[in-house]
Amino acid sequence: MITHIVSDMGGVLVDIEWAERIGKLFGRSLPMDELHAFWVNARSPVEFESGRINFDQFATAFIQEFNLDVSPETVQHEFLEIVRRPNQHCNQVVSTLKQTYHLSLLSNTSLPHYEKLRDRFQFFEPFDHLFLSYEIGLMKPSNEIYEHVLSVLDVSPESVAFFDDSLLNVEAARKLGIHACQVRSPEEIMAIVEGFGTM
Repeated sequence: MITHIVSDMGGVLVDIEWAERIGKLFGRSLPMDELHAFWVNARSPVEFESGRINFDQFATAFIQEFNLDVSPETVQHEFLEIVRRPNQHCNQVVSTLKQTYHLSLLSNTSLPHYEKLRDRFQFFEPFDHLFLSYEIGLMKPSNEIYEHVLSVLDVSPESVAFFDDSLLNVEAARKLGIHACQVRSPEEIMAIVEGFGTM
């Protein structure tokens, strides 16, 4: 029986312009699946979203890693603009789910993106747990981050439903026995959860 729901943030509950903003820096478009794989294998994003370097260090390292002809300020601006706002149906879906399930957020994210959402919206308030990569020093799709979530929540994998827009992250969770689904909106989460037969 599913008792805990764990959701990704960007691209699922929060609207993002990830491909557009990174594509602007690179001067070419990047399909989302390619971008997901690229992001978790690039040194500077991993160090930044694991909390090992700050925003200024990230901007400089990102330019150097990819030999970009842009300023650090441009990198920071475009990076901040990746995160837009909570999806228009986010609050309704989260409120409904919270009536039945323990809710957690599991996100590869950075302090600037967290602060942007915290300061402009009440997005984080309904969640029982926040698992943010920059705080815990781990990133999806590593086994360690899912094991950390299960340990902190003190639950079996079979009792957790995990939702993410990255197939890489979904497949990694499934290997540990977590009920994981690829989704790109709160409505998709709701449709799947309604099929659990517990609401």
